[in-house]
Amino acid sequence: MQEKIIRSQGELRAVLSLQMSVPDRPMGEIIVEKHKLISRIQLNSLLQQQKGGVNKRLGVMLVDQGLLSQEQVYVALAAKFGIPYVRLDEFDIHSDVLRRIPEEVAFRYNIMPLVVLGRRLVVAMENPLDLGSIEALTFAINLKLEAVISPLRDIAVAQSKYYSRFDEHEALQDKELVPLPYHVTQTGSMHIIEARARKKPLVRLLNAIVLQGIVRGASDINIRPGKDGIKVYYRIDGQLQFARAMDKSLLLPLICRIKVLGSMDIAERRLPQDGHVSLMRGKRHIDLRVSVIPTVDGESIVIRILDKEVGVKQFPDLGLVKSQQQKLSTLISRQSGLFLVVGPTGSGKTTTLYALLNEIKKKNVHIVTIEDPVEYEMEGIEQVQVAASREIDFARVLRSVLRHDPDVIMVGEIRDNETAEIANKAALTGHFVLSTLHTHDCVSTVLRLIDMGLKPYLLAATLKGVMAQRLVRLNCEHCVGSVSVDAATRTVLHLAQHEPVLSGKGCNACNQSGFHGRTLISEVLMIDDVIAGLINTRAPHQQITESALKSGMVSMNDDLIRLVRAGKVSAEEALSYDV
Repeated sequence: MQEKIIRSQGELRAVLSLQMSVPDRPMGEIIVEKHKLISRIQLNSLLQQQKGGVNKRLGVMLVDQGLLSQEQVYVALAAKFGIPYVRLDEFDIHSDVLRRIPEEVAFRYNIMPLVVLGRRLVVAMENPLDLGSIEALTFAINLKLEAVISPLRDIAVAQSKYYSRFDEHEALQDKELVPLPYHVTQTGSMHIIEARARKKPLVRLLNAIVLQGIVRGASDINIRPGKDGIKVYYRIDGQLQFARAMDKSLLLPLICRIKVLGSMDIAERRLPQDGHVSLMRGKRHIDLRVSVIPTVDGESIVIRILDKEVGVKQFPDLGLVKSQQQKLSTLISRQSGLFLVVGPTGSGKTTTLYALLNEIKKKNVHIVTIEDPVEYEMEGIEQVQVAASREIDFARVLRSVLRHDPDVIMVGEIRDNETAEIANKAALTGHFVLSTLHTHDCVSTVLRLIDMGLKPYLLAATLKGVMAQRLVRLNCEHCVGSVSVDAATRTVLHLAQHEPVLSGKGCNACNQSGFHGRTLISEVLMIDDVIAGLINTRAPHQQITESALKSGMVSMNDDLIRLVRAGKVSAEEALSYDV
């Protein structure tokens, strides 16, 4: 079988027409001898790790240790088994092929139909050697199947992309989905609207839009009405990316479907509404927080995706350098005091707090959290959700929690003077309190708390540390390359004249953005006796900063420059952050 990356139906037909036997060789040998991607020494080291008890496949280890990309592993597997590797993001699939395998079957078996060759249907699978699934599918569709290799994530993206187009076409052909006039809101008409919201093409269309957001790693899905149509955007790595446009006639049925799922009032179209939907994707539990607001062009929808598997990270996976990890380990080992994670909205503060709580709970202590809302449920931790509608705010719940025998208290956010004072008193009375605050950097946090009314001498006694952070976009590993940088940029980023700078050029893997994934930049301020004294005397920002840097604090700016020098972050991205 010819060894190459397949991008089109023509290429796939040509490759499948060739019948060649492939010698059975270990994948490691193919990577070393044929592709020359790693050295023999590196391969032997990985094999020794497997013998020593590392329970991972070779391909997973190669990707985890940054030796190969995911695509290089799949290409090597394709060479080993003599099965084509198909890049689905460039592959065009016809609607008549989609009809051969129903959406429910495609999702159940994690496959994607690609092309029909006579009596053969070619499908993409992550594991083309799964003979059990192939046999079951052959029986179900009455066609002989031939499997090719594609990554599971690419299959999921293709499923949501192509089946959603197919379902949109079906929905537009369904005359019963034509929306009712806007003024029709009588109780007697609600059952008609609800019935339309449950029509199969519409249900599948919304499912596909949400699924594509999940598999593409979006944090939010925006469904926005316009004068002439609907536009769908995904917020990926903190940036909005346009996904698709749809016919305006689908707006009301889609909104009704979302409201039915989120237990909202489908008759109310003039007031904002919030809803909550829980769903399972395989064995993963995913929460959707839905916001609907009225606009002049119709109701606009934002769906926040809370994926527990993605959202709750382990402490070592936060992306901190070793020195920062050691500082945080010291801080969270304390039995009392106040620790704050600060930064603007969307900087990952809650993710950091959850990772720290995961680490703290290993000490078998009583942890209570007060959140608005509870974003991820955690085993072994008592979580309380505040509810402004019932006048249950942070301060009121915090008073009650203090009588509930906690060792560690996490307050989702310090929003006002009352919450700040109660949290500070809790830290004074022997509790370890973690919380967040919207401030620019570590030292600004100290001054902000004093401005909120905390007495400097009490804050100096309770505050043990502050971590300020941002999330920065990483260069796409598939299209990263060297770029020229002007002298002014090098001066700002403290880069030498001939120091190489890398940036993503844009490709299909990153949706032409040049970025894929995000990582943390941070600074950690440890409150020692000197800084506590400066807090007590209300020293100015500059003086506390100079003292912190002398005591070993690495600024966020220096942390960011480290990533630029490592080739992980572009100069353009670095300049966009005011740190």
